[in-house]
Amino acid sequence: PWLARVETLPRRPYFLFVGTLEPRKNLPVLVEAWREVRRDHEVDLILAGRRRADAPAFPEEAGLCQTGEIPDAQLAELYSGALAFVYPSLYEGFGLPLLEAMQCGACVIASRALREVAGDAAIYADGSEELTWAMRDMVEHPERMAEQRALSLARARDFSWERTARLTHSVYEEARRRFAR
Repeated sequence: PWLARVETLPRRPYFLFVGTLEPRKNLPVLVEAWREVRRDHEVDLILAGRRRADAPAFPEEAGLCQTGEIPDAQLAELYSGALAFVYPSLYEGFGLPLLEAMQCGACVIASRALREVAGDAAIYADGSEELTWAMRDMVEHPERMAEQRALSLARARDFSWERTARLTHSVYEEARRRFAR
């Protein structure tokens, strides 16, 4: 079902993906892994984001919520309430949804393609088997969530617009020094 508001989402435990629904996001592998976990655990999967024309299609099924775009004002609640934010993308320019999730204290499961952004704050999983294991581990060992959330928040503090501006400025200054005539 396509849902428009966070309040209408199921209140069962859920995994969350936020981003553009498109082939490079590796969503069929995510859905396959979630189905394996769901065989033993009552946990939902929420796919939130704009659907591109070339996005994989998933049939309606119990526990799979495809929301479309979620208003920015509601994203923090969605990130914070998830068992884990799962981002199995094959490649990214940066991975802003991953950083948003960490800023909300979400546990993160990500592909190794996101290591530069997530650092030591994510559980890395590539492929269906690793993803299934990581998701199952989050469901079966909730006591680990507090530590993962703390890692996310700590990593997110490494990123700020002020720091980005400072680093960008230093790159420009270095280029000016090197190439000034």
